[in-house]
Amino acid sequence: MNILLVEDDPAQVAAVEKAMEFSEHAINKVNRGESAIRFLKANEVDLVVLDWQLPGMTGFEVLHWIRRNLGTDPAVLFLTSKVLEVDVVQALEAGADEYVVKPFRRTELAARVSALLRRTRRNENPVTTVTVGPYSLDIAQRSVSLHGRTVELTTKEFDVVAFLFNNVGRVVSRDLLAKLAWGRELDSSSRTVDTHIYRLRQKLSLRPENGIRLSTVYTHGYRLDKVASPTTDVALYASDDPGAASLKHQTQSPT
Repeated sequence: MNILLVEDDPAQVAAVEKAMEFSEHAINKVNRGESAIRFLKANEVDLVVLDWQLPGMTGFEVLHWIRRNLGTDPAVLFLTSKVLEVDVVQALEAGADEYVVKPFRRTELAARVSALLRRTRRNENPVTTVTVGPYSLDIAQRSVSLHGRTVELTTKEFDVVAFLFNNVGRVVSRDLLAKLAWGRELDSSSRTVDTHIYRLRQKLSLRPENGIRLSTVYTHGYRLDKVASPTTDVALYASDDPGAASLKHQTQSPT
């Protein structure tokens, strides 16, 4: 399988190669983020071993490009000296599959690489459609439908909604959405992300009656949740007891 190593430190490159010397995987090497993107545009890769702190374009920016343009494949393993929990969480939320801290143990790195590649083999036919309730997202075609009807979205709107639908139940920060859709952090006073969220709520009817709730999480960002739609609740209530619906109506009538 093909591995792309993105690392600017020759000593670290040698250490990774030593850890993988018996793996029989093809290892391609570049030392800059811009070079990694050029390589990924021209070649199929199963795993990217990515240094966070690179000259020029950072490893984090390369990860954003990969997830925005290539989807969930290839797998990405961050190799970095950053050890704070907030850094680990940030990397995983942005789409990294694994995280190894420098200096690393060769056996551990080899084991984590092997585990990621086994996972890749099991997913050789990746899912390109995400379905949540009446919504269907075609990642390859970059299209969204509600109840079978296509809803026209801009490029940025699709980037935002695709990430939300791939992270149902998780809080997604405004900064992360900005980096994914615009490739950079936006000014703290910018309302660009909020405006796109407002438009998505309107265009896609992201409301409980469609089994979805898009909530604003104060000071953090947004969270998309699956909820029981009112029509579903009534149908289930009636199907459980044919007389229950009329009884419920009677008990709720004003006296």
